[in-house]
Amino acid sequence: MPKLSLIFSDTEMGSGNKTDDLIEEELLYSTIRKHFKDTKKYPTELILNGDIFDFIKCPYKRKYPRHITEKISLYKLERIIKAHPRFFKVLQNFLQQDKRTKIIFITGNHDFDVTFPGIQERIKQEISEKHKERIIFAGFEYTDNKVHFEHGSQLDPIFKVDPEKIIYGTPKIVNNPILLVPWGYSAIYDFFIQLKEEFPLLERLFPKKDVLSTFPKAFRRKLVTHSVFYLFKSFFYTQFKHWDDQLYRFTPYEFYYFVTSLFRKQFELLIVDKAKKKVAKKKCKVLVVAHNHGENIHKLKNSFILNTGSWRDEYTYSKKDKIYYPKDKNYGYILHTKNKILKLDLIKVKSKQKPITLERIESIILNYKRDINWFFK
Repeated sequence: MPKLSLIFSDTEMGSGNKTDDLIEEELLYSTIRKHFKDTKKYPTELILNGDIFDFIKCPYKRKYPRHITEKISLYKLERIIKAHPRFFKVLQNFLQQDKRTKIIFITGNHDFDVTFPGIQERIKQEISEKHKERIIFAGFEYTDNKVHFEHGSQLDPIFKVDPEKIIYGTPKIVNNPILLVPWGYSAIYDFFIQLKEEFPLLERLFPKKDVLSTFPKAFRRKLVTHSVFYLFKSFFYTQFKHWDDQLYRFTPYEFYYFVTSLFRKQFELLIVDKAKKKVAKKKCKVLVVAHNHGENIHKLKNSFILNTGSWRDEYTYSKKDKIYYPKDKNYGYILHTKNKILKLDLIKVKSKQKPITLERIESIILNYKRDINWFFK
């Protein structure tokens, strides 16, 4: 019998504060509910392919501690549950449709925290104690028939980690094990998170190269200059000052990657070429990725790469109209057997958000100018 895989990623649900990027959550829930009828026809897996929870932008007691213990992650999870209770109810309803249904969580770079056993147990508890054996935490990769799923952050040098060492015991720094997150993750906590809190819309605008051109020159110049300064300071000073703490480590390759990306104005994540190599290595017919928030089906010689895009609130700039239009939401639909792909689709869901004018962007920047002076000191 064919099996159905429904793939959602990058919802980035947070704690309901300014950094929470899941805005159109009811649209997400209604979309999942539309497929309840499919569970009667096929064994159906709901693949939640990374960055479902946004632990990285969820504060802990109004702060963003660098050393993340399970206790800190549990605190953040409770805030996420409180902000998005209907999400867990929809997942419970999905499992209740048929005994063949399963929910598969795959780890992304915004939710490394699901590696902690206590986080997994709390999520299962919130969804359904009765059906928790059908809630699976697959880690960073999951393969079913000829379909391979992974978030995509492991193809990205900024966020790649060693899955076997992601939980790291470091008694010299803190008493409890912490998440051994990459430097790029820590940089968000040190530098960009405060800008995100003051100007949450900034991260939701695409493509970044065009976005910067719509900002006032003074703002754009300071943003780039201080980003470069932070990189050099982190590489040549901060990591040596805290050499015993691996979270401050910053390799020459990472430094080169960040700096060249800034000077080339290459702000989008490039993972498709690496995904093509992964297809050959895994010998699968479909490789499903997300992470870069792009949406596409790449046809290869004997296989496909399905990039499912993002479900969070985002906007794309139109040079012609000089306006930011809301991006459609996307998810994957794959009907497959042991040896065949019967149907492969990237389904678009129309956003209900309103376009954003350049006048509104300029007004936001001017209003936040006083608040973000810390960023430009």
